[in-house]
Amino acid sequence: MTMKGKRKTMFPGTVRNKKGVALIEFCFILPILIIMILFVIDAGRLIQARLIITNVAREGGNLASRGLKTGSDLIALLQSSATPLDLKKSGMICVSRIEAGQTQEDPDPSISEDPGQLCVGDLTGISSGIRTGADNLGLTKALYDHLVFNEDNQAPDIYHGVTIVETFYKYRPITPLPKFITNIFLTHGDGTIVGSRAVYCTTQTEL
Repeated sequence: MTMKGKRKTMFPGTVRNKKGVALIEFCFILPILIIMILFVIDAGRLIQARLIITNVAREGGNLASRGLKTGSDLIALLQSSATPLDLKKSGMICVSRIEAGQTQEDPDPSISEDPGQLCVGDLTGISSGIRTGADNLGLTKALYDHLVFNEDNQAPDIYHGVTIVETFYKYRPITPLPKFITNIFLTHGDGTIVGSRAVYCTTQTEL
């Protein structure tokens, strides 16, 4: 009985020291764990925003290119479909149509003036990448070349031109995550801009 009692209390200081060391280690690890959890949450929110913005651009391009929704009706529909993102206060939607060159005398594509380019939203300093003066009007060279009048065929490869829908959203992170991915997203004040573009062949002429 006596020996058992002695064994239980033989190294009481060592046990307390181990508990103290474990507590100190936990105090060091806890902030790191919290930061990691916040980064994971932030990354998840960012991925969700990116997916929503991409889907909105695709839906808009599909509807606008076929004339199923036009003008303010199209914008309102796309803004509502972006829930839970608020594209009215923290986003922008731009709809553009580029007409293909139709004659040998005027072979180059151009941005349609009727209907004109439509941009709706509240993002200061953010604008459509489709503009006169930009290289290839803001399109890739490959796509632009398909809109140029082809002398051999006496018509452009894409006869009715293309419709482009661009969506932008200002994502406000809870961590400095965007600072580590500056090559992917554009920093904008207290947030970062998440954007997407959808290009569809035009089958109707109204926006």
